[in-house]
Amino acid sequence: MATVGPRGGEPYRPRPPPGIVDSGPKTLVELKARYEDLGKARALMAGGDHIGTYKQVDTYFSTGERRLKVRTIEGQREGQLVYYERPDEGGVKESRVLLAPLLDAGAVREILRRVLPVQAEVRKTREVWRYRGIQVHLDTVRGLGKFIEFEKILKDESEREAGRQELEALRAYLQIPQEDLMASSYSDLVA
Repeated sequence: MATVGPRGGEPYRPRPPPGIVDSGPKTLVELKARYEDLGKARALMAGGDHIGTYKQVDTYFSTGERRLKVRTIEGQREGQLVYYERPDEGGVKESRVLLAPLLDAGAVREILRRVLPVQAEVRKTREVWRYRGIQVHLDTVRGLGKFIEFEKILKDESEREAGRQELEALRAYLQIPQEDLMASSYSDLVA
């Protein structure tokens, strides 16, 4: 039986903890690039919404060509299990992601460590922004440097091309050169 929300008619759905994206399967277009001047990005995104800044640890597990990670956030017990499939190519690419909230991310990470080999551990400070309908991450990754990432969740396949164009337009606006686009995950660089 669903718990009724504070307004009476709608069911109560708990909000994810800060720094955690809503759970469930998602298809999105994304772009990741090296970007050393995060202050410039903040200035260019004036008028966007700063969602928050989080210290995250992503523990990646060896699963062949696919990616599986547990995300923990400093100061929070909750976290997220993230599974995704994405081609290793530079520029805008499509990803299929499945997210599940974890009430005790540390315990789940420890269980998975006993079952699967750890591929890499990525420690980063992530600033999350919402700019013109695109989620923007300004990442400072320990041992790797500074990066920017764009994500646009697609409601259906018909939005794919428009989403790609939006990310390309934002890339041009933020003056990200082609040679700074990344094909791989942080886990590949750390490993």
